Amino acid sequence: MSESPIGNPSVAFVGLGRMGSRLAANLAKAGFELVLYNRTRATAERLGELLGVPVAASPAAAAASSDVVVTMLTDAEAVEDVYEQPAGILEGLRPRSVAVDMSTVGPAAAMTLAGLADACGAGFVDAPVSGSVALAESASLTVMAGGASSDVERVMPVLRAIGSTVFHVGAVGAGATIKLAVNTVIYGLCEAVAEGLVLAERAGIERARAYEIFASSAIAAPFVHYRREEFENPGRPPVAFRLALAHKDMNLILSLAASTGALMPQARANLRTLEGAIAEGLGDHDVAAVAEYLRRAAADGNR
Repeated sequence: MSESPIGNPSVAFVGLGRMGSRLAANLAKAGFELVLYNRTRATAERLGELLGVPVAASPAAAAASSDVVVTMLTDAEAVEDVYEQPAGILEGLRPRSVAVDMSTVGPAAAMTLAGLADACGAGFVDAPVSGSVALAESASLTVMAGGASSDVERVMPVLRAIGSTVFHVGAVGAGATIKLAVNTVIYGLCEAVAEGLVLAERAGIERARAYEIFASSAIAAPFVHYRREEFENPGRPPVAFRLALAHKDMNLILSLAASTGALMPQARANLRTLEGAIAEGLGDHDVAAVAEYLRRAAADGNR
């Protein structure tokens, strides 16, 4: 396939989980020539049928048909595997194409992926996103891109179909770096909301009433609003973001902090809480289950 004109690239989307499926749907709605791949093929086939787009037999086949190859996967290991496995992205990545990773990985992993793409004659942009699944559905995410200006410009139509705000932060790795900085604040806010909510409950204020006040107060960041159902009714809504993934991100944050000499006392305290919640079997629960962990600990005498 010849390259599509600049501004209207063909796109392969690899990784169709909660966020990836929404991002791929937005690209289809925006009229991009799109092909899908997912490790669980049935997932890709269901979405492909819904969107009316084809499903590739392998990451290599998806990459070979596309100007832009987007990955949105769980962690750096999963992304590197889908690049390097037999019939992986590297086998199909075309010269002058651009690979875009939207996963939450550290800057070192982004640099590794960029080197792999460069060996194929392709560009690379790390472009993680910030926002909820609902914001993903409405193409209202914040996108943070790192890469050469020419590569970011080539993929900008794709990024703008996904996010309402797109920042070009700097060279490769800058997108991954600022995403970890953003997540540092998010996880700090998550634990603070959980602690405040449990404090109110223990002092006799009804949970929903306390959260209503939170959502109307100075702390009412977007996170407080879009996590409301999970905090008020733990276990009822579908899991939006697993606590185990927050733990993964927190370790990436502290690894970056160690490499830069940044002091992160709150992040280290938050990591200990996440580790305690995982030890209680809450790793596959939503990140808001930090509050449930604190309730259990309080009930057990602050163990």
